[in-house]
Amino acid sequence: MSRSSLTEQLVDLRRAYTGENLSQAVPAVKSVLHALPDDRRERVVDALRGKADVRGLFLPDAPTDDQRALECVLLQTATDAASHLQLRPPASMLRPAHVVKAVEPADTLRLHLTEHALGPFLYELLPRYEDRWVAGVAGLRVVRHPRSVEVRLLDLDASVVLSGVDDAAWAVGMKYVRTLLKGRDLHGPFIEGPLTAVEEEHLAEHPRPTGLGSAVLRRYHLFTKAPWVRSLPRKDEWWLEWPESLGVTTVADRLLHPVFGVPHATEVPSATGGLGLGTGWYDLYLREVEGPDPAGEEALAAFEWPEGVTGWWEPPQESVR
Repeated sequence: MSRSSLTEQLVDLRRAYTGENLSQAVPAVKSVLHALPDDRRERVVDALRGKADVRGLFLPDAPTDDQRALECVLLQTATDAASHLQLRPPASMLRPAHVVKAVEPADTLRLHLTEHALGPFLYELLPRYEDRWVAGVAGLRVVRHPRSVEVRLLDLDASVVLSGVDDAAWAVGMKYVRTLLKGRDLHGPFIEGPLTAVEEEHLAEHPRPTGLGSAVLRRYHLFTKAPWVRSLPRKDEWWLEWPESLGVTTVADRLLHPVFGVPHATEVPSATGGLGLGTGWYDLYLREVEGPDPAGEEALAAFEWPEGVTGWWEPPQESVR
């Protein structure tokens, strides 16, 4: 196999997992491939034929436990925020609703968001006081840059970049957040500065998830053709479900791919239906559920949602006489 055709095959495969464009995927693949000695390059060719295993080489996992924990938090938050997108007018349960459009899986992960997703994502991310509890992600802080936003957890040495978020995009996103907070009669202030005692108490009672959520986030493009994805983490175990569409076996096979799959993962029994994957340390369970009924789409799209349900709510227009 020529070097050029090997590069093209690896780039195409990586893009199927990450959603990157060519200008992002090609340099990432070439930088790894060109540094390999001939014997290891042949091992890559063998892996593409299913005769070797080079997982983690061309699609790296999070380099540290701190980075893994932050990315797990972001996967859970992104799948929660996706439900907001289903109510964007005209509301639909069939239109794909995903926060993440593409990922660049480097040591510092870069996320590219779908159109309209920033507001719902910020609503679920930004920590704020509500009476005696913390809404959003305790300990999370953002640093705004001219064309991106850096997301951090104060007690961890890790960061993720949200690309393409300039001042205009931020303003649109925060308009969504403030509209929804006002509609729900929530007035607690956003939390800024050092980690607060209230946040520490919250984290003591509600530990952050860890495990394979990070590996899924770095391969999220595999799921974007489903109408939506829900995630349920319990400490270091994860459950992912989506409406019947992708095929659990197909997704599992891709997550076990010998080049771009999750390192060390093998199929494990699942007591909850679907299929399970495990690394010896962490488990991930996949299942499909009954999809939404297309017959309800017209009524859903025409429904006028009351204030407080969605951040896209607008006051009723007075008729002109």
